[in-house]
Amino acid sequence: MKKSIAIFCILLAAFCVFANGTKEASTTEKIVIKIAYGTAGGPIHDASLEFEKRIEAANPNIDVQVFPGGQLGSEGEIVGQLQTGMTDILPTTTGPLGQYDSVFYVLETPYVFLNEQQADKVLDGEVGEEILHVLDNKGLIGLAFWENGFREMSNNVRQIKAPSDLKGLKFRTQQNQLHIKYFSDLGASPTPLAFTEIYNSLSTKVVDGQENPFSLIATNKFYEVQKYVSQTDHVYSAVPVYVSKIKWDSWPADVQKLVKDTIYDLRLWQRDEGRTLQNDYIAEIKTKSEFYALTTEEKAAFQAAAAPAYEWAKNQYGERYSKMLERVLEAAK
Repeated sequence: MKKSIAIFCILLAAFCVFANGTKEASTTEKIVIKIAYGTAGGPIHDASLEFEKRIEAANPNIDVQVFPGGQLGSEGEIVGQLQTGMTDILPTTTGPLGQYDSVFYVLETPYVFLNEQQADKVLDGEVGEEILHVLDNKGLIGLAFWENGFREMSNNVRQIKAPSDLKGLKFRTQQNQLHIKYFSDLGASPTPLAFTEIYNSLSTKVVDGQENPFSLIATNKFYEVQKYVSQTDHVYSAVPVYVSKIKWDSWPADVQKLVKDTIYDLRLWQRDEGRTLQNDYIAEIKTKSEFYALTTEEKAAFQAAAAPAYEWAKNQYGERYSKMLERVLEAAK
């Protein structure tokens, strides 16, 4: 009997040593965090590289891998990857998220924000926090709003100063029915294309023009194949940053906190960086394109032309969209 007890104690001790060794090994195992997005260059890319630098400096046990320019698929496809845990983090424009919740189309509505201060106030506030969390039940954890900046128009036919100037232009848009409606109302022929197809489509004249923030027009060299660029500020491009819940739940608490705090802190760094570089982007664009900044009165004409798109969206996306639109517009005052 004593011999059996002794053998049991030896086996128990050996098991404890093995278990402790396994626990230690698991805590030192390299953690890989993949961050992916559809655009190449610009504020999202800059912030993602800064995220990589800050995370790896704070915890050398983490390997952040950055996949820009749609390397892992379109933004919509990456959403699905987050839901299955294949990819970890997605900073995305709000258009692809509208198919999951119509609330996101509010942020895609033309002239819902008239300046950066309104956008900051709303997205850093209670309404923005609520919007971030509408996908909690979809396996996505929203941590902060970054930005792409205001979207601007370029084309090869004429300078755009008034809504009528878009008449007859074949214009690349996102696969976004609200944007398609708006540009149709302006007399253009909206042509949805993937971001990665824009440059070639412009250079081969598949489309006459496109619309994107200055940062993307500059870093992707769209101005090389566009004669005219107009500062219309027609849509503010918000960038919510989402984390896969599956991957989040697999991370230790200290890694969760580090990721959360870093992404949230980077919202200010990223906005300041992009806005500071705005004049540099414009100067680069001016090297090959004719640049025009709309006056307040000229922008007001584009804003007024958005009224039919507002009504269309209320009917298309229903009460949930309409109520959030009212809240965002009120919060922006």
